[in-house]
Amino acid sequence: MDDEEETYRLWKIRKTIMQLCHDRGYLVTQDELDQTLEEFKAQFGEKPSEGRPRRTDLTVLVAHNDDPTDQMFVFFPEEPKVGIKTIKMYCQRMQEENITRALIVVQQGMTPSAKQSLVDMAPKYILEQFLQQELLINITEHELVPEHVVMTKEEVTELLAR
Repeated sequence: MDDEEETYRLWKIRKTIMQLCHDRGYLVTQDELDQTLEEFKAQFGEKPSEGRPRRTDLTVLVAHNDDPTDQMFVFFPEEPKVGIKTIKMYCQRMQEENITRALIVVQQGMTPSAKQSLVDMAPKYILEQFLQQELLINITEHELVPEHVVMTKEEVTELLAR
């Protein structure tokens, strides 16, 4: 894949991740949500083959709107298939910074032992993995996907009574 195409993909993925964080109630600036491809290139570079940007440069830390101490990392590992060593490294960083949530954007997937470690880390650390292919578009913006809204207690009771 050429640099231009890879830069475009990284920009789309990061844009979708920022929207996802915003939708989950984390503080994301409007500038980050509206970042153009040109602004992305200016900030991170446009030569992924030369390490500009490296995937690790895209790592982001967001704080929750309601509780600024509730923070979440978004990691972009370099290796195509993530192993347990990388997961341990991320957990160590989370422990050092006293953060319990993280999203991991993987290129091709995770080894079985790495997937199991995500389960084993819960509930102390909540790590979610996303394939970068899934993040090229924000599915919640599709015209056929209705807006998802949390139900009130009354609505839940009414639904369960049916």
